[in-house]
Amino acid sequence: MIGIARESFIGNDSLWERCVPPEDQALVRDGVAALKQDRARSLVHRFIDAAGLPIWVCNRMQLAELDGVETVRGCVVPLGPNPKAYGLDPVVGSQFAHKLANQFQIQGMILSSLRRSFPDVKDIELLQQTLDRAVELARAFSQYNQFPARVDGLRVSDVLEPVLGSYKAAFRQKGIAFREELDLALKQITLCGDAFFLDLALRHVFQNALEATDKNGEVAIVGSAKSNGRHPAVMIRIEDSGRGMNEAELMSAPTLYFSTKKNHDGVGLSLAQRFVELHDGRLRVSSTPGKGTQVEIILPACRSDLNGKVNRERL
Repeated sequence: MIGIARESFIGNDSLWERCVPPEDQALVRDGVAALKQDRARSLVHRFIDAAGLPIWVCNRMQLAELDGVETVRGCVVPLGPNPKAYGLDPVVGSQFAHKLANQFQIQGMILSSLRRSFPDVKDIELLQQTLDRAVELARAFSQYNQFPARVDGLRVSDVLEPVLGSYKAAFRQKGIAFREELDLALKQITLCGDAFFLDLALRHVFQNALEATDKNGEVAIVGSAKSNGRHPAVMIRIEDSGRGMNEAELMSAPTLYFSTKKNHDGVGLSLAQRFVELHDGRLRVSSTPGKGTQVEIILPACRSDLNGKVNRERL
C-alpha cells in the first residue's frame, strides 16, 4: 500500500533508518520513546518508497507484550497528498510576523533619524535595503501559501531552460564555471505540475549555489530520467563548490528562516522544498565542509499509457 515491499519490514536492520527520511527520524524516535508512558501513539510522517520519493503516512504504534517481551506493534496507513504542505503552521505565521515587524521597526528608526537631521545617502540606502527585504519577506509568505495548478504534459526542458538562461549569465559575471550534464532523455519527459512553482524552486536552489560559490569555483547541474518498473521519475541535482555545511547546519538547512549567511532570512531552500513536495517530489541536501553542497530533486514524471493518454504515476 505504501510502496515498500512486504519483506522490507522483516530483518534485523532498522526499518526507520532506511525508510524514514532523516528530517523525520527524530519525530519517530521520540514517538517510540513516549510509548513507555503512553503505551500507544499516532504520528504523521514520511516514508520513502522504492523510487526514493516521500509518502505521507499515519503511523499508529502500540507497546504490546509478546511472549513476555515488550514489542512495538502498529499500523502504517498512507495519507495521500502531503497533509502538512497544504496547511500553514501557526509557528511559521508567528515567525513571519516577527521577521516582518523587525524590518518595519528598523524603517521607523531610520525615518526618525532622517527627520532629525538632513537626509544623507547612507540613511536613504539603508532604508531602501530594509524596504526591499520587507517586500521579499512578504512575497515569500505569499508564495508559501499558494498551491500549484497542476497541468499534464509540462516538459522538463521548458522548466529548466529559462532558469539556466538566467543563471548562466549570473555565474559568468561572478567568474564561476558552470557545467551541464543533462541526459538527452529528459527532453522526452513530461511532468504533471506548475511551471511557475517549479521555476521558483530551481531558482531558489541556484541562488543559494551562486551565493555560496566564490570566484573560480564551479556550479553544476546533473539531470537524468529514472525508472522503477513502470514508474518514471526525473532526477535533478545542483552541485556547488562552496564552503559546504557541517552536520548541524545540514540538519537545519531546510528549516524556514535558517541561514548560514549574514543578513539572509533563510527562506529560499525552505520554499524550494515546499514547492517540490507540493508536486509529490523530494528534495534532499548533502554537504561536505570545505567541498560544497549538493541539492537533489526527484519528481514523478508522466507516462503515456496504451491508449495514448497522459497519466501521472505515483512513485
